[in-house]
Amino acid sequence: MKEIRLIIADDHPVVRQGLRLALTIDPSLVVVAEAGDGQTALAQIVELQPDVVILDINMPHLGGFEVARALQQTAAPTALIFLTIHCEEDLFETALELGVRGYVLKDSAIAEIVTAIKTVAGGGQYTSPTLVAHLMKNRRAARSAPISPLDALTPTERRILRLIAE
Repeated sequence: MKEIRLIIADDHPVVRQGLRLALTIDPSLVVVAEAGDGQTALAQIVELQPDVVILDINMPHLGGFEVARALQQTAAPTALIFLTIHCEEDLFETALELGVRGYVLKDSAIAEIVTAIKTVAGGGQYTSPTLVAHLMKNRRAARSAPISPLDALTPTERRILRLIAE
């Protein structure tokens, strides 16, 4: 079984330590470093070139998005997974645009996180099923919600309407 080398980057020590401990259930997963901020994570990624990095989106001294942008400038073969509380569609889409290969919610079971790690380490993409369900529910709700005629106006049309009203 091929060893998968990991870095865990999260600003909460209990999350990092708990995840490290939980991942010991699978002997193929080896945590080579931990980082409490994005700047440290980026330096460790460049130096250690792990197979997978588990990143939080919100961290001091560079957030997960900034780390992903910086890695786009390098030829690092590292796969990124965001492990986050955020389930907003715009953040998910930004992550995809930045080449993040996994997006997992922090309320996921450890088995799901292990599946995500193995999937992205093997070249695949992984999105938390809970996130997919949440996004689909929001899309259906948005389609069925009545649209106000004012919402359909462009910014220029809104400006003109304000001027007319004045």
